[in-house]
Amino acid sequence: MICKVKQTIERYLMLRDCRRITVGVSGGADSCALLHILCALKDELSLEITAAHVNHGIRGEEADRDESFVKSFCKSLDVRLETLHADIPTLARETGLGLEECGRNVRYEFFESIDPDALIATAHNLNDCCETLIFNLTRGTSVKGLSSIPPVRGRVIRPLIECSRAEIESYCRDNNIDYVTDSTNADDNYSRNRIRLNVIPELKAINPSFESAAARLILSARQDDDCLSALAADLVSSSSVDGGYNAEMLSNSHPSIRNRALSCIIKKELSYTPETLDIQKLASILPSGKTQLRSGVEVSSKSGVLTFGKKEITPAWAEPVEPGSEVKTPFGSAEFTIIHKKEPRKIQFVHKNVLDFDRTVGRLVLRSRLSGDEIKIAGRNCTKTIKKLFVEAKITDKNSVCILADEIGPVWVEGFGCCERCKITKDTLRALKVNVKRG
Repeated sequence: MICKVKQTIERYLMLRDCRRITVGVSGGADSCALLHILCALKDELSLEITAAHVNHGIRGEEADRDESFVKSFCKSLDVRLETLHADIPTLARETGLGLEECGRNVRYEFFESIDPDALIATAHNLNDCCETLIFNLTRGTSVKGLSSIPPVRGRVIRPLIECSRAEIESYCRDNNIDYVTDSTNADDNYSRNRIRLNVIPELKAINPSFESAAARLILSARQDDDCLSALAADLVSSSSVDGGYNAEMLSNSHPSIRNRALSCIIKKELSYTPETLDIQKLASILPSGKTQLRSGVEVSSKSGVLTFGKKEITPAWAEPVEPGSEVKTPFGSAEFTIIHKKEPRKIQFVHKNVLDFDRTVGRLVLRSRLSGDEIKIAGRNCTKTIKKLFVEAKITDKNSVCILADEIGPVWVEGFGCCERCKITKDTLRALKVNVKRG
């Protein structure tokens, strides 16, 4: 299996020019096998390995058991381990995300923060690809969805992507590798568990070699997706004209390539990943017509040229804040209320619009983003620029989001929450609640 993993690494050029790898280790068979194999290849491939483990705060004593196991396992392999304790249930409520999505976001943010230049190795395997394939099918998908989990995505590499779970468990037995089992894996209330526990066994009853058959489909879809993406990129390039894009050329191209090209054009022009509706709207105005995308930008196709209008951008602004008062903003107002601990109403510890007033420093100001602004959101283990937060959240008008700052820097960002420095704790005496009213 070590040879198989090495071949996968070489086939997908996973190491490229980097030999530093942060390995996500949960303690399960997949991640333990991955770390063990990479350690076996360490000298041959000149690898610098760091392990990373996240205790999600979901499974109580079992999660603590997993963390303890991972520490012992990494020590036995002489691998440095970085750990993170996160309260995913609370963070999921604050952000409105599901537990799985929230946990995944926190994991990758943590992995990225350990070494910004290192590759990130995760233990996704062939079975995970099959489950993702089925999951994508249930939601309606494209060829890209049929491609399932990519072997490489940015800095993320998946050396076990061509290994089945049976092969991985066999490797663990042959090499006396212990591992822990997550009890939630047996809970079919989770969509992926339901697929693994109920759907795939039925498919294997029809075809015992289902995983191998699915692997062939996934590989074929990846190749087709790569080809279509390359053709779409060529179409974008060849259709580019002064002030826009050749509407006739786009209109006359094959729908499969044209729609991919339109997706690329929207990303290029508006800096966000479009939904199917955006692409359909754009296609409907070719070769002539006009429409408005969900970003608020008007697009027109006239005289043979597809052009993008400019969305009205909010100018930079700033207003001083006095607790207990209401502040005017370019799009409404914001109310600031002090809540004392001794008051009958309880401070909501998980409310993302509340912060510890006594931990702020000096005068407060409500304003738009400034160049260089950064914040460490409470409950997350890394500091990010607010610009990056906006890009990830697909916010195109950087001045339309309220930022509360003290004399040190941003302490709260609308829609994201307060900073680690000013988060509510059991020692909080005065909380400041922010209520943004958009008119």
